[in-house]
Amino acid sequence: MGNVVSSVLSSVLSNVLSSGLQPATSSFFEKAKYIFELEDNLEYLQEAAPCLEAVKADLQKQLKWKNEKVCEHETYSTYGFQKSKPSNQSNFFLTYRYGKDVLETLKKVKDTLSSKPSGEVARMGPPPGIVERATKPTVGLEKMLETTWSLLMEKEVGILGLYGMGGIDDIWRKVDIEDEIGIPLPSPENGSKVVFTTRSKYVCGRMGPHDVEVKQLDPENAWELFRQKVRGTTLDNDPKILQLARKVCEKCKGLPLALNVIGETMACKTTVREWQWAIDVLNTNAAKYSEVEDEILKVLKLSYDDLKDETVQECFQYCALFPEDNKIEKDVLVEYWISEGIINGGGDREIAINQGYRIIGILVNACLLMPVDTFEIVTMHDVLRQMALWVASNFGKEEEKFIVKTGAGLHQMPQVRDWKAVRRMSLANNEIKNISISPVCPNLTTLLLAYNNLVNISGEFFLSMPNLVILDLCSNKNLTKLPEEVSSLVSLRYLDLSRTRLENLPVGFGKLIQLRYLDLSDVQTLQSISVVSSLVNIEILLLDQTTFVSLELIEDIKLLENLKGLGVSINDVVVLKHLFNIPKLASCIEYISLEGIVAKDGPLQLETAMASLRSIVIQGSIISDIMEHTRYGCRSISAICFQNLTFVAFVRVSGIQDLSWLIFAVNLTFVLVHGPSPELQEIVSREKVSCKLNKGSSIEPFRKLHTIHLSCLTELKSIYWERLELPSLKRVIIKHCPKLKKLPFNKERAYYFDLHVEKPEWFERLEWEDEATEE
Repeated sequence: MGNVVSSVLSSVLSNVLSSGLQPATSSFFEKAKYIFELEDNLEYLQEAAPCLEAVKADLQKQLKWKNEKVCEHETYSTYGFQKSKPSNQSNFFLTYRYGKDVLETLKKVKDTLSSKPSGEVARMGPPPGIVERATKPTVGLEKMLETTWSLLMEKEVGILGLYGMGGIDDIWRKVDIEDEIGIPLPSPENGSKVVFTTRSKYVCGRMGPHDVEVKQLDPENAWELFRQKVRGTTLDNDPKILQLARKVCEKCKGLPLALNVIGETMACKTTVREWQWAIDVLNTNAAKYSEVEDEILKVLKLSYDDLKDETVQECFQYCALFPEDNKIEKDVLVEYWISEGIINGGGDREIAINQGYRIIGILVNACLLMPVDTFEIVTMHDVLRQMALWVASNFGKEEEKFIVKTGAGLHQMPQVRDWKAVRRMSLANNEIKNISISPVCPNLTTLLLAYNNLVNISGEFFLSMPNLVILDLCSNKNLTKLPEEVSSLVSLRYLDLSRTRLENLPVGFGKLIQLRYLDLSDVQTLQSISVVSSLVNIEILLLDQTTFVSLELIEDIKLLENLKGLGVSINDVVVLKHLFNIPKLASCIEYISLEGIVAKDGPLQLETAMASLRSIVIQGSIISDIMEHTRYGCRSISAICFQNLTFVAFVRVSGIQDLSWLIFAVNLTFVLVHGPSPELQEIVSREKVSCKLNKGSSIEPFRKLHTIHLSCLTELKSIYWERLELPSLKRVIIKHCPKLKKLPFNKERAYYFDLHVEKPEWFERLEWEDEATEE
């Protein structure tokens, strides 16, 4: 066991993180071996005792006057160590100190035995001394090391993987530690422990069930590490440089590798201009720093290279088009990939979507994208974003191939030397108001102009973009019209005009026959959308929160033979029933917004759209229920499951007594219920669903719920009748619900997520199942 620990634990983990974590793990395992090897070391001492006695006798015969040497051997052999460990085994520090003494003595014994004289005894020197190896202090890694140590102390944990973004380079694939390294598999019987490091969570999964993520440093510790690397007095002597230094540090986003390299690079910069230039470079093209390219980007590129699949690599590059610190919606990202033709699923849209989500999973497992709690969102670390842009620009040789100037404060289109070289351009999150240029862009495929202040776009701007397939103009809230020349974009497949103030669509809009995806959601100023019936290849048509659907519009939509996804807003129960009586259309509905609906006589009966619905918004309506009561007793959960529903909002809905149907939304992440809803007394009724949730049921209510918002519900008494696990819950908002006396979690759990209540006194008056927990 001793050989296993020293050769595997120490050597493998000495390189856990080349920046920040290495000193911690070196110190950690230097100390850990005192405990892991204690029993073996005691056995070795016992076995060595007769040898020492023999050496002692031999020396006495050879050199009687060498008394001091004999005394030294005698001291080692009679040191007093016993075969057992200290009696108080729960005392970690006692065991650690005892193990350290045993190990140091064993080293001296081995040195003595190896220096046994075989010639001229008088020339023998004393055994070499033991030099303790110095370790460097760590920054911000205490909790991670504590977690790692705690896991290693668990008997069933034999193999432990540490994974993280960058600088963890030990293992890139599954390693058979028996066949390839010659180490026996750890088991509770042999007590061995193997720890490895990798950048891939996938590798961790292949190696065993136990892993720990090495996360980025929090802002406070990141700043501490950065200050250590900058050194000197520059930061303290100039308040302006100190301010700029904090901005430079923020650009590193807590990545130790970047904090170390950039901190060391800036150590000799003593003027404000130098620090400001650093910020400018990091905002535009970090690769201009040779140190950044050589010591950060090339190191991180190893993760990119390890993807191997060119399709996955191109998908990763595409992620760099999103603004810095932006939350990337998975479904939008996949739609971009499909529209660009990066993935196609062999022409089958569902297969392509599955392929897209698989690729997102690969990127997350490779720590190239970071998951977010809501499951439907990922983010990209800014340093990885810089690496992706560097790769996409042919390592800086073709900088205008990918033009990304998001959140740069632009008021006009940027200067471009060669528009013909531009393939993808992202100018989202700026202040651009007018576009009047007429560039020739034969290779431009993606143009992202979302979240600007666009008022006017000249027709000439679109005339020379024959290969443009993605145009995103969403959230330009002052954009009231599009030029007719938009109709010349004959290759366009994806068009997002949501949250604009368009009044009409261009007359020639129907010429966009390649269009597959059209988002007009939340364009409440749009007067007519009948032209959409000409879009013969449209697959996704989102009209929710826009013009209310009429019977006539339904007839137009019926003509779209390739339709697979639909978003609608409805304010007439007759139109609602007619739409849901057309199975082809009802089964396409993904987003539905109901307003002013009156359905007192029976439930809305959304069953025909259950499988496709992703979002339900109902406001200012009177309804009795969402589905028939008899459905609650249905034996097959798959027959009534809202399997894709993630978002539900009820605002000023009367007539409904409970929302028990929500338990069938197994992927629900967000629920908002805002009153007045005078009849609503329960969120989930035990009477309705208890037969469905009997022992052995596969339903785990609200296991993916991230946020619940309840307000102005004067009659609400219960959310759920018993405690729930709610493993994904992160945010709870409860206001003006005076009769709600109990929550479906214990008081201790309430401190682990973001809880907002109207008054602290209301929270203190709540009843808890576990009174001991309350105390």
